[in-house]
Amino acid sequence: MKIGKEYIYNTDIIGKTKVHNLESNYKINIKNSIIYKGKDPNLDHHIFEITETEYNLEMYEDPLIVQVTEMTNKICSIYNTLEVGINKSGEIAKIYNGDTIREKWKGIKEWLTNAHPIEAYEIIRAKEYELTNEEMEIKSIRFIHFLYQFFYIFGKEPMEKDVKSYVKREDMDRFGAGIVIPINLLVTEERTPENYSQWNVEGLMIRDDKMIRRLREFAKDNYMHPEYNVKGKYLYDGRILLKSDFTITEQLGEFFYYHCFMDTHLEF
Repeated sequence: MKIGKEYIYNTDIIGKTKVHNLESNYKINIKNSIIYKGKDPNLDHHIFEITETEYNLEMYEDPLIVQVTEMTNKICSIYNTLEVGINKSGEIAKIYNGDTIREKWKGIKEWLTNAHPIEAYEIIRAKEYELTNEEMEIKSIRFIHFLYQFFYIFGKEPMEKDVKSYVKREDMDRFGAGIVIPINLLVTEERTPENYSQWNVEGLMIRDDKMIRRLREFAKDNYMHPEYNVKGKYLYDGRILLKSDFTITEQLGEFFYYHCFMDTHLEF
């Protein structure tokens, strides 16, 4: 990416979640501006400014989620513009505009207190604590849809199409249990007829006994076999992402299911 140039990406997100007998289907469209600002002269980080310019919740079947969605969107609005440092592993390692974020939070906190005084009390307490701890804040924002997909293979070196060489990566369960899921990640490269570079991504859960035990405890099912996998395709022109599709699926037995498909393309 050229330093200082703005790139606009449009992302469609289609998902389904199931928790016990409650099933929800949703569709979201978001638009993001991303500007590469070069490398931090003091740290081995690439600096990006990402601004969410549009967010449209196009479909959500569960009417009970409306209030939660409203509060969540308000809180996330403090991150409409993020200036972050990305390390060589593709992880957010530093937030550069923290002061601006905390200034925005003052207004959102006041809105939450007035609009949802009872429901928002614990949410405000948790967010106040998170904003005093950059490590916790980074863990929270890394799962913002666009950031998660865009930087998932950042810094990786792809193998040739028929070469099987895995790298270990740590993902997080999608049900809020706070359980780290280790995966083996395979990234391969092939050339398209248009001479673009297509990176193919496949991630499969490493069956770690401790992790499986914790997931079973969370799901209250001592016999279920958890499943977690990631698949994606990234189309590049040099180092500029033109298009990607990305899917995460997690299933914990009969009663917990998560599926999210993200389709992103560069606008010209």
